[in-house]
Amino acid sequence: MRVIGGQWRGRVLRAPRGRATRPTADMVREAIFDILGGLLIARGGEQTVDPYAALEVVDLYAGSGALGIEALSRGAARCTFVEQHKSALRTLRRNLECLGVAPARVRVVGRPVADALAADAREGVQYTLLLADPPYGEYRRAEAELAALIPAVLAPAGVVVVETARGQAVRLPLHSVRDKTYGDTRVTVMLRADAIQPGSAQGKATSTGGDEPCPIK
Repeated sequence: MRVIGGQWRGRVLRAPRGRATRPTADMVREAIFDILGGLLIARGGEQTVDPYAALEVVDLYAGSGALGIEALSRGAARCTFVEQHKSALRTLRRNLECLGVAPARVRVVGRPVADALAADAREGVQYTLLLADPPYGEYRRAEAELAALIPAVLAPAGVVVVETARGQAVRLPLHSVRDKTYGDTRVTVMLRADAIQPGSAQGKATSTGGDEPCPIK
């Protein structure tokens, strides 16, 4: 499992042991950030130099932190990682340390996602990119929590990316702009409905079906 692009491109990440987490495959992460890059540039205009620079990211069910680390590698300002499993937290922290990520750019929260987002909502914290990869077998419970809490923590121009199993539809109070399947994984990209401009391309959903950690490639 490697960082796909940006500052730490080619660096190898540790993956948590056990079945409590499921790391996002490199191919899927690459596809996600290709979609995000195009979407962010489209929203910022063709003159956008660094579409990631102003992003406040939250990586929910973070596991190894691969999704949030990918965002940081590409220039995101800050990322909050939320992961409740202790073994995954240890792996996440090791990955951040190994990459030398500046402490000011990260916040690691070792709590259940519902508790973490509820605390953020009380404090008025808002994110411009929300990444969620809940365990496939627990998706419906996770979706209920996300549906209740995302509106309070998603900035007006915020983007949400959710990974699910291939046949699992996402039903959140958001507008889907991309819905694609990669192998056994379905990726849904969403915006706030009030952020969609009538007639814009963003308003039209599309649907398709042994290394050591952290060395330089």
